[in-house]
Amino acid sequence: MRGMKVYKTPSDLVRGVDKLVSLPEVCFLVNDLVNDPKSEIEQVGSVISQDPDLTARLLKLVNSSYYGFETPIDTVSRAVMMVGLRELQHMVWASSAVETFKSLPPEDANMAGFWRHSIFCAVVARILARECNVLHPERLFVTGLMHDIGRLLMFIKMPEASSKIFNMEKASPERNIEEFEQEVLGYDHTDIGLALCKSWGLPESISTAIGNHHAPSTADEYELESAILYVANLMAHALELGDEDDFQKTADVEVWQLLNLSEKSIKKTLHEAVLQFLEALELLLPGASQRV
Repeated sequence: MRGMKVYKTPSDLVRGVDKLVSLPEVCFLVNDLVNDPKSEIEQVGSVISQDPDLTARLLKLVNSSYYGFETPIDTVSRAVMMVGLRELQHMVWASSAVETFKSLPPEDANMAGFWRHSIFCAVVARILARECNVLHPERLFVTGLMHDIGRLLMFIKMPEASSKIFNMEKASPERNIEEFEQEVLGYDHTDIGLALCKSWGLPESISTAIGNHHAPSTADEYELESAILYVANLMAHALELGDEDDFQKTADVEVWQLLNLSEKSIKKTLHEAVLQFLEALELLLPGASQRV
């Protein structure tokens, strides 16, 4: 592959990416308001309501069975009151991230499979976060949704290198894909995901977990969030392959000890995830659940 384009570092790859894939301005406006102690709920509702499509998607999410409100939530301001400011902020990121990337399908990439796995991982991560009593579990949904976003960016900006890595993985499926990425690029998709999250100004709890979701014990901070994402990713892959009874055998023992999950919690998580997955898929990618 002579002349194959490869960026020297993840920062080089991400630099200027905002011209290609950037979160909508409303995400950053909401971030500013959430971080401003003087801001009011009505201000957040007003900013979000200026984007009708985003408003519609958020209200669908808030009215989903996951929240289980008895009466419909029909305004963004009421949604903030019911689920909380931080939770709604995380929904804005999740919905916007999918919308941003789904319009840029890279060649030769199985986008349907990519988003199914990402959304399933997001659902599992959110449930695990609740099981582990993590504050604001919705942020783990965002983290799960975006955990492999580095791979997608690789396909978009380095299609030839991505194809080479994909063929190497096909030839040696017993090895992890990040090993091939390191061989070809000198870094892997977790490094790219971390760099992208930082360029977008997302919270460190999200970017750190994404950057360490294959090796949570290496995280200097937010090890619990990284561990939750690691396990959620394993669970999602296991369910896709139909071997949900065996995924624990391949998991890092220290991670299991950190999460301290009982067999009952694991079975409960898997059961709830299957029930929530199709609804989440339909909410974020309308029509996709009919093709599963």
